[in-house]
Amino acid sequence: MSKRILYGGGLSDTTSDYQLHDLFGTYGIVTRAYVVRHKCSGKSAGYGFVEMGSSEQAMSAVVALEGAVFEGNCLRLYIAPHV
Repeated sequence: MSKRILYGGGLSDTTSDYQLHDLFGTYGIVTRAYVVRHKCSGKSAGYGFVEMGSSEQAMSAVVALEGAVFEGNCLRLYIAPHV
């Protein structure tokens, strides 16, 4: 299975799915991007997932964005194993 799904941590509580999609779209085709939200408040839980078009695109995004500051927070990125 190709490893093209990324975990993204360090998101602000106002980050939207669209912003996440837009950020990663610079590094390839984003087939899905979503921010995990708190059930009661609807605010970001601080992490989300991005599915890229290929494992190469996913790796490019990780290399470019790991540790980058986005909306005032430092991003933590990992390629999700066996998803």
